[in-house]
Amino acid sequence: MSDIAVKSTKKIGDVEKEAVIYYDFGDNLEEALDKFDETVIFTNFRGAAKITAQGAMRRYLVAGKSPEEIVKLMANWKPGVALERISDPTAAFKAKFMTMTPAEQAAALSDLRDSLKADEGE
Repeated sequence: MSDIAVKSTKKIGDVEKEAVIYYDFGDNLEEALDKFDETVIFTNFRGAAKITAQGAMRRYLVAGKSPEEIVKLMANWKPGVALERISDPTAAFKAKFMTMTPAEQAAALSDLRDSLKADEGE
């Protein structure tokens, strides 16, 4: 069995604080069962899986999926198996645009206009 580093950081005011511990969770399920009981292992697995599912559902909501579509998309989900990632280029551009300075926004809009003119054959 081997210890792994568990690191946590927290910004308090303007200062970034950090703590590290080393903990032996076991190297596999059998060792974990020897160290902890089944209830501990299962409840932690269930909690982590629930958080993963919630993250996927949030991504689908951001992508504009309806609750009914999300139910269908999640129907075959299994913890630990990656789901199809949905990316929305328009939403990504909007999010990036909002972080730009006014000069960067103007340049991005100018580039878009130039691209449209090129596509129209002007």
